[in-house]
Order: sequence, then C-alpha cells, then structure tokens
Amino acid sequence: MTLYYNELAPWERKQEYYHIIELGKDVKKQTEILNQQTKAQTKALISSQIASTNTIIASQDRIAEGIDVVACGVERVEQGIFELKSAFEWGISEVVWQIEQNRAELKNILEVLMRPLDTQAKERKWRAEEAYANGWIDDAEEEFLESENLNKFDFSIHISLGMIYLFKIINKEKALSYFEKAIKYSKPKSSFYTSYALLHKALIHYDMGDIEEAEKASNEAVEFSLNFTEALYQNAQYNAQLLNNEQSFYHLEMAIQADKYYCLKANNDNMFDPIRGDVNKLFEKLRQEEEEKAIKSFEEISEKQDILNSFTTDFFAEPFFEDWQLKDKLKKLNEDFKTLNKMFHRNSYFDFRDINENISPRIKKKQSKLTSDLKQAVENNVEGIDKTLNNISEKTSETKKTYNNEIQEYFGTTNYVILIGSFVVPAVMTLILAPGWDKLLFIVFCIPLLSQGMSLWLLLYVFPTQYSDLSLNDKIFCWTLVLFIIGAVAYYLVNSSSSKSKMEGEVSKQKSMEKQLKTMKELTIPYLERVKKL
Repeated sequence: MTLYYNELAPWERKQEYYHIIELGKDVKKQTEILNQQTKAQTKALISSQIASTNTIIASQDRIAEGIDVVACGVERVEQGIFELKSAFEWGISEVVWQIEQNRAELKNILEVLMRPLDTQAKERKWRAEEAYANGWIDDAEEEFLESENLNKFDFSIHISLGMIYLFKIINKEKALSYFEKAIKYSKPKSSFYTSYALLHKALIHYDMGDIEEAEKASNEAVEFSLNFTEALYQNAQYNAQLLNNEQSFYHLEMAIQADKYYCLKANNDNMFDPIRGDVNKLFEKLRQEEEEKAIKSFEEISEKQDILNSFTTDFFAEPFFEDWQLKDKLKKLNEDFKTLNKMFHRNSYFDFRDINENISPRIKKKQSKLTSDLKQAVENNVEGIDKTLNNISEKTSETKKTYNNEIQEYFGTTNYVILIGSFVVPAVMTLILAPGWDKLLFIVFCIPLLSQGMSLWLLLYVFPTQYSDLSLNDKIFCWTLVLFIIGAVAYYLVNSSSSKSKMEGEVSKQKSMEKQLKTMKELTIPYLERVKKL
C-alpha cells in the first residue's frame, strides 16, 4: 500500500462538496454550514452509491423512488462526530473539532481543568483557539505550544496541536506524539475524547502503513466508547485489511445497526475489498434477520387489517353510521398498508429495516387507534340509543302526565264555572224575568246552598213535571240553567277530547321512534360483540 508520511492521504483531503467548509468562521456559523453541506453531501453520496449498490441492500424500485436521497440527513451536527455517523469524512476533521470544542460535555470538563489557572494561561488558550478558528495556523501553533507549557494536562490543547500537525503542517510523527498526549490526559476525564484521539492515532498509523497498530488503536477507541459508531466502522475497516473477518463483521454490523447508511459506505469502500465476498454475506445475513422480523409484523398487521376491513365494511354500511373521520382514517390506513405490502415484496435490507423501524410501528399504532375509535363509536352508538330510549320513555310519561293534569284542570274549571254559575245565572235571570216584587227572589239565589237547592228543585222536579203549567219567564229561566250546565259540560268534554287526541298523537310518534331505535339497537348489538374481539 502507498504510505503517506508528509502528505495528506486521499481520504484526508476535503471533497469538492465540502469546499465552503473552512476554518475562519464562528462555531455557530460553521455548524449551520456543516449541517447544510452534510445533508447535501449525504444526498450526493447516497445518490451516487445507491445507484450501483448491491440489490441485497436496496431494491431497484426503492432506488428509482429516491426514498433514501430524500430521507437522509444529519439531525444534530452540533453534537460533532458522534452524530455525523456515516456522513463523517476525515477531510472535514478540523471543522468537526472546532464544533466539538463547543459541546457542553467538553466545556464542562475544560472548565474544571482551567479553574486553578491564572489569567495568563486562560488568555493564551483563548488566543490559541481564536487563531485556530480563524485559520491563522502559525499563530495558533505558537499560542497552543505556550498553552501546553502553562497547562499540559488540558488534553484539548494536545488534540488541537495534533490536528494542526496532521492536517496543516503535515508532520505526522509530531501529530502522533500529540495525540498520544491527548490520549494520556483525556483518559481520567472523558472516555469519548479518549476514543476521539485514538481514532486520529489509528489514522496516522494507517497512513504510515502500520495497519495492526491502527486496528489496535481503533479497537481501544471502541472499548472506551461502545456506542461511538464511527469508531466501530473504522475498526471494521482496519480488520478487513488484516483479514480479521469475524472482528470486522462484528463491528461493521454494530455500526450499520446504528446507521443503515454505513451499508452503502462499506459497499463502496475499497478498504473492504480484501473480504468483499464475506461482506456481501454479512449484508445478506442482515437482510434475512430484518426479513424474519418483517414477516412476523407483516403477518400480524395483515391479519389485523383483514379483521378491521371486514368489520368496517359491514359497520360503515349501516344507515345509522355517519362518522366520516373514521372512514377517512381507515382509508389512510389502507394506503399505508399498500405501502407496507409494496416495500415488503421488494425484498431488500433497507426496505425490511424501514418496515421494522418505521412503517410497521406506525401502522400498528394507527390500527390500535382505529380499533379504539371503533369501539368507542359502537359503544357511543348503543349508549346514545339507550339514552334516547330513556328520554322517549320519560317524554311519554311526561306527555301522559300532562294530559292527566289538563283533564283535572278542565274538570276543576268546569266545576268552578258551575259553582259560580249556580249563583250568578239564577240571580241574573230573576232580575231580568221576574215581575215587580218577585225580583226580590234575587236575594234568595245569592245565598249559598239555598241558591243551589232552588236551582236543583226547579231542574229536577218543577221543569220536567210541570213544564206545561210554567209561565214563559219560568221556562226561559229553567232553559237558561239547562243550557248553562250543558255548555259547561260541553266545554269539559270538548277540551278533554282535544287534549286526549293531542296526547295520543304525541305518544304514537314517540312509540314509533322508540320502535325504530329498538330496531337500530338490535342491529348495533352484534357490532358491540364483534368490536370487542378486534
């Protein structure tokens, strides 16, 4: 292999799509630019790599749809190399280190290290970082060297000097010595930054042709930070070069589990060429594992979807169901299921993994929600019917009660009118019809009981038995009493009949509605039993 002692290796040079990533901007701005460029770079990288990738990794249909090009991106560039994962490249290491120094974890560590120092030492460190951030490499080197003399236990100073000698001055022996110091002084303080320095040490050893030392350093980086995916990937690279298949596959698989796009990276990485056939077998193994999980979830979802569709086909057809929101949810769920079905039959690692990590959990969640909503809808339907039936029953009772109250009111009014009339009618008729002093009978008809007794005597004895002997005035008097009583009774009969007719009409409507609701309930009850089994 070609050795790179005093020049940058091809993998250490900045790619064209990162041309605007340069030292000389503040950390916040660099993070924004790196975030934009990393997404663009990842899309460009995936676009080029996925087009020629192994069909085990991604199906041709998936490639044609551009799913991965659209979906890819780095969510938290501000977390540095740890979150860049497969998007990391050595060509942007300096800017990544600049961002690393702004992370809260490192700031907290350095705050403790800087606390006992005097103002001069802190000032030197600040000036060194300022010069480095602005790309003033000579000034940065000078200030960092002075800072090292004042605070040799600050491992970030050694990393910064290592970066300068590795990527700017290109003195890799010297760079290696500073990363060794960084490893030494970071071990008691931070496992992650120990791993960070160890990866740079491994890179330098690889540049110098010492692959075994590179593997050893990267493996140590993994041991210090087990979830550091870039450390896993780089160790897999070095083990591939040494033909340590088992170790290479073990760490490559862990990296891929953390970020599936390491598949594409490894598929196009010539460092894996010595074991390319076995790498493809690893991809097949990963695909089969994801397929087994996908088959299980696909069968579960399919069974559930069939049950839901069978239930909703019947339930939604009922005239009493009008919930369009539930119908829309079912429509969207069926669309998701079609997507799942399509991806499942593509038979690729990326498709199966997306099914297991995204599609299946989302569909299961929607199925569960729709099932819950359907149960609630059926239960609400039954409860609504029962509530309406109770209301109708109460309304029927209230209607009958109202009718009885009206009858009593009409009866009482009739009695009251007859009672009053028994005084007023005979008294008034006496004044009108009686001649002369006979008008004094008016006084008799104004006396309670005597008035009723006289009226009764006239109507029950005199009027029917001596009608022909009565004078015209007496006949008029009697007929007036008869007509008054007939009118009062007629008032009662007409009003009570009208009230009864109205009551019977209302009750008839309520009974008809009650019958319809009971029929609807009979239709709904079976759905209540079915929905419980969903």
